[in-house]
Amino acid sequence: MGEQAALVRTWQVGRRKVTMTVAQTRKGEVANAVIEWSPAMPHHLSRRELRQYRTGRDAAFADLCGALGIRGLLCEI
Repeated sequence: MGEQAALVRTWQVGRRKVTMTVAQTRKGEVANAVIEWSPAMPHHLSRRELRQYRTGRDAAFADLCGALGIRGLLCEI
């Protein structure tokens, strides 16, 4: 990402590392999160890995909301 990051959080999912990065935004702008997997995004997650991913993602999202002083809604489809 070329912009300055407002938040970067990393967590383990099985043998992979997941990093969520959110660019700094101004009041009224829409914030976007970029999720990167290392070494690569898997084609399938086990139930355990999916639980690890969701736990890390939800914690990172809560940190983002707290850091920006906003209330947020996370929807999974």
